[in-house]
Amino acid sequence: MSKVISKSRFVSGIQCSKKLYFDIYRKDLKPEISEQQELLFSTGHEIGELAQRAFPNGKDASPENYYDFSKSIQDTKDWIDTGVKTIYEAAFSSNGVLAALDILHHTENERWAIEVKSSSEVKKYHLTDASLQYWVMNKSGFKPDKFFLMHINTAYVKNGDINPNELFTLADITNQVIENQVWVEENLENLKNILSAEEEPLVEIGKHCGSPFDCEYKHHCWKHIPEQSVFSLYNARGLDWKLYEQGIFKLIDIPENASLNHRQNLQVNGQKLANSHIDKTSISEFLNSWEFPLHFFDFETIFPALPVLDGTRPFQQVPFQYSLHILEEFGAEYSYKEFLAEPKDFSSNSIDPRKKLIEQMKLDFGETGSIVAYNAAFEISRLKELALAFPEDQTFIEDIIGRFVDLLIPFKNGWHYHPEMGGSASIKSVLPAIAPEFSYKDLEISNGGDASNTFLSMINKTFIGDEVKVRESLKKYCERDTLGMVIIWEELIKL
Repeated sequence: MSKVISKSRFVSGIQCSKKLYFDIYRKDLKPEISEQQELLFSTGHEIGELAQRAFPNGKDASPENYYDFSKSIQDTKDWIDTGVKTIYEAAFSSNGVLAALDILHHTENERWAIEVKSSSEVKKYHLTDASLQYWVMNKSGFKPDKFFLMHINTAYVKNGDINPNELFTLADITNQVIENQVWVEENLENLKNILSAEEEPLVEIGKHCGSPFDCEYKHHCWKHIPEQSVFSLYNARGLDWKLYEQGIFKLIDIPENASLNHRQNLQVNGQKLANSHIDKTSISEFLNSWEFPLHFFDFETIFPALPVLDGTRPFQQVPFQYSLHILEEFGAEYSYKEFLAEPKDFSSNSIDPRKKLIEQMKLDFGETGSIVAYNAAFEISRLKELALAFPEDQTFIEDIIGRFVDLLIPFKNGWHYHPEMGGSASIKSVLPAIAPEFSYKDLEISNGGDASNTFLSMINKTFIGDEVKVRESLKKYCERDTLGMVIIWEELIKL
C-alpha cells in the first residue's frame, strides 16, 4: 500500500502536495500522536460504532491489517453480490486508489454510501474525501445511487441512553460529489505524478498550511520563520500574509507606514524599541467601577461530542468545576471557595451535577460585589445555559451575570502592554509579562484542555490512575487560574 492513494492521502494531497509526499516518503518528520489526537481518534471510533447502530445487523469488512485491504475488498464485492443489505467499512479499489466507506446500505433498490463525521455540519473537506470515494466506487462497478454525510445533530438533547437515530443527521451530498468527479480525476492524475517522481514538490508556505487542518509538518516547512514574526501579529486578519509576500518576515522589519491598529502598533514598537505602554487613566476608570467584595471566578468545562449528561447537547460546554477567590475589602485576607463535581453524578439518577454547582454558588457568592473573570463572555454564556436548564434558579443566575467585570479589557484594548505579551491578550500571555515568577509548571495538570479531558475520562470510566490524587490536581489547577487573576488585579492597582 506504499503508493496507494487512500481518501486520507487524497485529502492531504489536496491541502498540499508536499504534505502527501511527506506522508509517504518522510514519515520521520511526522511528530508523535498527542494525547489530544488520541482522544479525538477514540471519540471518532465511538461515534462510528453509534452510527452503525442506526443501520444495524450489518457485516463488518474492516481489515485485520490496515496495510492490506485485499480481503476487505473481496468481502465487500462478495457480500454485495449475495445481497447483504448493510456493510460496515466497505472497501473498494480502482487504478491504485483505495476507499473504505463507513456504511454501505441498500434500501428500496437504492445503494447508499454513508460517510460518518464527528462534526456538526458538512464541511468542504468532507466533500473532498466523499468525492474520491464516489469516484472509486463508480470505477470499481459499484456506483452509489445516493451519497450521504452522517453528522452530529447539535439540537439533539440526551435523555437516557443515546438514540443514534436522533443523534445523527443524514445530509444528502450526492449532487455535490457528482459535480466534483472531473476535479477528482484531474487531481488524482497530478498526485500520482508527484508520487511517481519521488522528488519533494516545491511548495511555498501559505494559508493552506492551516486549512482545513494545521499541518503536522509545519515545524519543518516553517523553520525559516523567526519567533517574533509577522505571523504573531495581534488580530492580523490577513495582514501577516500580505507582509510575508512582500518579503517582510520579522515584526521589527514592518515599515513605519504600515497600516496597523493601536494594539498592533504597541506590539511592533515593543519589539523594535522594547517599549511598554500603560494608560493609567483608562485603567483607573475601569477599576474604579468595580464594587467590593471582589469575586475572582473561573469555570472549567467538558464539551464532549457525545453528551454524557441528560439534558445536554453534543459539544455543549458543561461546567464541572469552579474556583473563587474573594476579597472583602482593601488590605483584607483573601478567602477561597471551590467546587468540583463527582464523575458518578453524570451517569446516575442522583441530583444533576449542574444543580449541585448552582447550589454551591448560592453559598459561596454574596449578594453584592463585582465578579471578576478573564474573558468573562465564556463564564456568562455558561451561566445563561444554566439559567435555561434550571428556570427556578434564573433570578439568582441573572443577578450573578449582572455583576460581572472582565479583566481581559485592559489588555485587549491596549491600555496595558508589555513586549513579552507578544500578539496575545490571553491570561497565559499576560501573566508571565506582569508576574514572571508566576507559573503553572509545578502542576500535574497545567491547562484547561488537560483538565477537561481528564475529568471526562473519569466520567467515561476510561481514567487510569489515582482518582483521589488527580482530583486534587484538578483543584490546584483551577485555583491557580483565579490566583493569576488576583495577581493581575494587584499589579493594575499598583499603577
